[in-house]
Amino acid sequence: MAKIFIIDDDEQLLRMVSLMLERGGHSTRLISNPVEGLQAVKEDKPDLLVLDVMMPGMSGHDIARDIRANKGLENLPILILTARAQEIDRETALKSGANDYLSKPVTSQELIEKVDELLSQPNQKMMPDRGVIIGMFGLRGGVGQTTLAVNLASALRRISQQEVCLVDFSPSGGQVALHLRLQLRHSWLDLPPLADLDWLALKGNLTLHPSGLRLLAAPQVPQLATEPSPEMAAKVIDLLQKQSAFMVIDVPRLFGPAFMAMMERVDIALHVLTPDVISVQTAVQLNRLLEKSNLKFKQKSYILNQVQVDSQIPQATVEKGLNARVASKINFDPNQARALSQGVPLTLTSAKSPLATMMNRMAEVINNRVAKRSGD
Repeated sequence: MAKIFIIDDDEQLLRMVSLMLERGGHSTRLISNPVEGLQAVKEDKPDLLVLDVMMPGMSGHDIARDIRANKGLENLPILILTARAQEIDRETALKSGANDYLSKPVTSQELIEKVDELLSQPNQKMMPDRGVIIGMFGLRGGVGQTTLAVNLASALRRISQQEVCLVDFSPSGGQVALHLRLQLRHSWLDLPPLADLDWLALKGNLTLHPSGLRLLAAPQVPQLATEPSPEMAAKVIDLLQKQSAFMVIDVPRLFGPAFMAMMERVDIALHVLTPDVISVQTAVQLNRLLEKSNLKFKQKSYILNQVQVDSQIPQATVEKGLNARVASKINFDPNQARALSQGVPLTLTSAKSPLATMMNRMAEVINNRVAKRSGD
């Protein structure tokens, strides 16, 4: 007989699943509050945990990730039981740290067989796959870098339905929260010293958007240009990479140790510029600095973002100045002003606008590439 905890905010389903498992010879503890359920698991480790996904305050995926980050619970068998039945839902469950997945409605025989199978298997440590880090960068302001970072992260969250974290490392008063109209209580300025910084401390300083996107915000009051420190930036990125399928970093427009610590960790580097002479010249100078620093990117692309109605120079001239091809060009999008005033990214509302179309397409390509890599 195994001790099984069941966490589900639907009390009727809790009783039904409990009855099934008790008929199979197991003892159960029913918990309808996910936060209390997580604490109960930590205090009184069960033999197996059954989790619902969609719950207020904390999802089943959140609980699974939190459990895998806790010493002594790495090998706890976790079964996700949810009404979602698509293959992507199963993949998401496994990536969050669950051992297996069943879709509702489930028969008593199916549930008992799956539980017994998990209990009989040797415990194996289940950790999320290494997340993909996307760095949106450039040294010229006014090119729409933050806008693109917010929209790409929002699109990745909607398309992948996996954990996506958006990081605003700006020391000069972050703008990402304004794009999302989020009331901030925490920022990276509130993080503990490096010696005390772990996933739980970091998670407590993330802000959750209604879409499910998580944000590590920049402080609203400008800080010294030396903040955050390169060591802090590196530690934050490394922790988030273990817990997120995708991370989008709005890299500060300040070249220095922190900038390099961030860029050294990105998997996909997206250099944002506008079709004007100063923007192109700034991009060329930054490229020379990166070459002197011997920084090699796994993948780098240019995004030409037209933030004004008229373009000063054509794309061909931009490419000639860069001595490189521009992978993505975004035409002027008149909807962006409205989106900013409303605090809702275009990728969550205006799917056919120029900016949303390009960011959605980019998110789909990145997500499909990662899904293919995971399946190989």
